[in-house]
Amino acid sequence: MKPIAIIQHVSLDGPEYFLDYLNRQSIPSRIFKVYAGDVLPDDVSTYAGIATFGGPMSVNDETEHDWILPEIDFLRRAVAADVPVIGHCLGGQLLARALGAQVRKAAIPEIGWIDLQAEPLAEEWFGQRASLRVFQWHSDSFDLPQGASLLASSAYCRNQAYLYDGRHLGMQFHCEVKVEMIRQWLQVGYQEIDAHDLPSVMSVAQIAASLEEGMPQSHAQADDIYRRWLLGVYG
Repeated sequence: MKPIAIIQHVSLDGPEYFLDYLNRQSIPSRIFKVYAGDVLPDDVSTYAGIATFGGPMSVNDETEHDWILPEIDFLRRAVAADVPVIGHCLGGQLLARALGAQVRKAAIPEIGWIDLQAEPLAEEWFGQRASLRVFQWHSDSFDLPQGASLLASSAYCRNQAYLYDGRHLGMQFHCEVKVEMIRQWLQVGYQEIDAHDLPSVMSVAQIAASLEEGMPQSHAQADDIYRRWLLGVYG
């Protein structure tokens, strides 16, 4: 069984629940910590699928982060080789760039639990849910890549998830998070939250108080998403 390549962009934004899911299914994986100098392989076919994760930087900060353009090229080659890709938040934006779409500053940021409305096409990915409640932390958003299908939207950011060629999934939200990781985000990112007074941004106290209650539903949704994505990886 070929492994899944996991691309991590910062130490505080790792694969978390996604890796838990792979391990429960006895699916092998390798983590590439590009922020620490790991180099992505030349041959994308070495891996059965590619999962790319979040980070506080913008996908347009390629002059500040020398791994951004190589990763975009890696994802572009993966799509061309029919190696399924799943992107979480920044990872979804990187995949969108690889597919030729623009990533730009969002009209307003989303931080905390946000309700999404699912498109009919999304049922096989999100289960029989007309709506989802997902964790968000982003100030950029992606345009819908040409040829991609929109799967979900929020009241604040239209493009929340897209499907390309039936197997490549880009998401604006974080279905991979676990409680402790978000607590760490709150410790280092509270000033960003405090700078906003918007309906799309929960307070630090609200987020902290909601984690234990909200996480089981988030993980149940992630189970459906990862199960469906892996069908495209291994059949």
